[in-house]
Amino acid sequence: MPHMGGTMAGTTWTRNEVLIAFNLYCRTPFGQLHAHNAEIIRVASMLERTPGSLAMKCCNLASLDPALRSRGIRGLSNISKVERALWEQFRQDPETVGFESELAMANLCGSAPRMVDAVEWEDISGADRQTVTKVRVNQHLFRSMVLSGYRDACAVCGIPISSLLMASHIVGWAQDPANRMNPHNGICLCSLHDRAFDAGVLLVCEDYTVRITRLGTDVRQNEAVMQYLLRYQGKAIRLPDRWHPDPELLRRHAKSVGHAN
Repeated sequence: MPHMGGTMAGTTWTRNEVLIAFNLYCRTPFGQLHAHNAEIIRVASMLERTPGSLAMKCCNLASLDPALRSRGIRGLSNISKVERALWEQFRQDPETVGFESELAMANLCGSAPRMVDAVEWEDISGADRQTVTKVRVNQHLFRSMVLSGYRDACAVCGIPISSLLMASHIVGWAQDPANRMNPHNGICLCSLHDRAFDAGVLLVCEDYTVRITRLGTDVRQNEAVMQYLLRYQGKAIRLPDRWHPDPELLRRHAKSVGHAN
């Protein structure tokens, strides 16, 4: 049986409940954070909250994002200390808070935490089971955060087929542990453009425009190169609803693949 929240509408939200709202916020495209969303209705029922109160809690969390505040998204004026503290904790330690939010959601639903089938990006040979589980859970959450932010479409070409999309790390998972769960270190790319990004053929510049390097331009006469790479030269990527790519991380990536951005 799913674990019930044990609270009634109007009572103070606990940190555990805010963690669940945060998990929903991370996974749900911004335009779907409303009381008619089936997932919000389902989770609100288990929390013994109204869908409207859960949706507003998600929007309050969104209003703490500086990028969304700049677009006039402010939520309620009386954001709680718990919400502010959780947001700051996630900013400082996204790995821990992300994992906690997955455990809170799994406990509420009476299910195992969601996780990837196989660990990517990191050599974890010899790691204990708990460490492997945390990595698998966090990689699943990272993909959900990035893809929902970009509304399940490649930032370069716009292809909307989720099975062809990658939650690409700007600075690699193993290269910078502090940023491995930082959503500003992610960008949604299709398989081709993810590979081109990793190989230094395609860069995303600090102004969020695409640059195709000499690795691509030297074969510009090739029809496939023209169609799938060079046509995007100088064009702006599709920016996410939240968690824009960090320009400093984009600079670091360009340097790591041998190019000044």
